Amino acid sequence: MTLGEKLKSCRTKKRLSQEKVAELVGVSRQAVTKWENNQTVPNSNNLITLASIYGVSLDELVTEKQEEEKNENLMLHSNLILLAIILQAACINVAMQPSLVADIPSLRMFDLAIKFLPLLCVSIWMSLNLRYEKNPVQYKKNTKIELLYCLVQVAVLLFGHYSKLYFLGTLLLVVVASFYILIINPRYMNRQLARPGKHQK
Repeated sequence: MTLGEKLKSCRTKKRLSQEKVAELVGVSRQAVTKWENNQTVPNSNNLITLASIYGVSLDELVTEKQEEEKNENLMLHSNLILLAIILQAACINVAMQPSLVADIPSLRMFDLAIKFLPLLCVSIWMSLNLRYEKNPVQYKKNTKIELLYCLVQVAVLLFGHYSKLYFLGTLLLVVVASFYILIINPRYMNRQLARPGKHQK
């Protein structure tokens, strides 16, 4: 794969336009087009900036690498992120349901542990999955978005539990999690957790 092909591939994976890359690097769109068509080569400073924007090392950008290994890692990371999101929604749903031992004071702590300990563990796992994002700017953005998502899910939990509308609460959890996976992650968090549609490249 030529340097130009790598630059184009990295840009499309990040879902960035040539105009946006040109703006971030501080060059014209025509310069980006020429780089991707192998008509010219970016200087060292521009290569460093491009590597940072695309969240790859400079070595990856300018030398030949085994693409299959990288793709396998991306698929593994995506699956781990997706699994954590689904498990968190499931744990929130369990925590929202009425207690089966509410009338037995000695078992209340046990009931709370069963409900909230798995939720805490899965939430920690979700936060640890943020480490897969190598771009520091995107990492900060993802952290804020994920925190907001968790707060929304907690709000749904409290609504379902205290209103006793458990079915509606469960439905809301599914809708919020689906929206997060299918819309928020690919559009704003640089994560592709679902199979791209025909309109996506």
